[in-house]
Amino acid sequence: MVMKKIKVAIVDDSAFMRKVIRDSLEERGFDVVAIGRNGKDAVSIASKELADVMTLDVQMPIMDGLEALKKIMKIAPMPVIMVSSLTEKDAKITLEALSLGAFDFVAKPGGAISVNFNVVTDELAEKIILATSHKSILKKPSKPIPIISSVKRETRYDLVIVGSSTGGPKALDSIIPRLPAQFPLPVIIVQHMPPKFTTTLAKRLNEESNIKVTEVTERTEAHPKNAYVAMGDKHLEVEKENGSIILRPVGGPKMNSVKPAVDYTLISAAKSDLSVLSVILTGMGKDGTKGLKAFNRKKVTIIAESQNTAIVYGMPKSVVKEGLADYVLDLYDIPAKIAELV
Repeated sequence: MVMKKIKVAIVDDSAFMRKVIRDSLEERGFDVVAIGRNGKDAVSIASKELADVMTLDVQMPIMDGLEALKKIMKIAPMPVIMVSSLTEKDAKITLEALSLGAFDFVAKPGGAISVNFNVVTDELAEKIILATSHKSILKKPSKPIPIISSVKRETRYDLVIVGSSTGGPKALDSIIPRLPAQFPLPVIIVQHMPPKFTTTLAKRLNEESNIKVTEVTERTEAHPKNAYVAMGDKHLEVEKENGSIILRPVGGPKMNSVKPAVDYTLISAAKSDLSVLSVILTGMGKDGTKGLKAFNRKKVTIIAESQNTAIVYGMPKSVVKEGLADYVLDLYDIPAKIAELV
């Protein structure tokens, strides 16, 4: 059986970047059907329904990527992957794009004109493939699906640990701002993102939330009514010291091809014998499963996002498949379940 080629549109104001992206995708078997130089071109291409997926540069003349995305999602919605520089300004715009409906993003490793873009072409190719099966998050929540378990859990938790990847920023927007100002536990957020993007994510969530949200850039004591975002390109270690919960950004190799990895954070929490409420949200891969297996089952309660709402049903699917999930919930049901459990 011959697989149908995925049709891709590339929009970037740099002729060099257009060629680099086009060559890399064609080498991997994609059909590049349209090329654009600015946001106006992007809107025109989308309206003609030429492509299955679009890669869209953030910073462009005439009309930037964000404005183009707004028009595309209104006029001719389609899966869009933002191509962004590793700058705080671009990170802010990219997160806004994700909230507006972009499927995901790829960060140029070398700036606006990235001569070493080849290091992320496999990532881009993988996300294009995933984007072809992209679906919008359900607006109407369905009934929660409890998983029957004979394990008696701890009645008191020390902290909440949330893990997410592709589609995560938008999912986090639906959970963290809905937690009450007096939320009684620290919340740890491990989102697969590069440096600067995690900084911007923390700032964005802090502006929208009742609890305080910060990025962990140094040794930090975790407190209730606070959420802590793992720093990009660092794992987040959780330890119990003299009755306090201490967070540390640490180096080391990637786990599951990512850093930060939620597995690392969960394993460190399990080693410290902490009682954890864990939430595994949308994302590709299996990050989170190994870490959850490290716990004494009495010490962890696990919520997995349902296939109904997960943009990419990878991480939560792995948890469910391994029989670890206590609850499988649509995204909008998760905050209420967290409140009920804590």
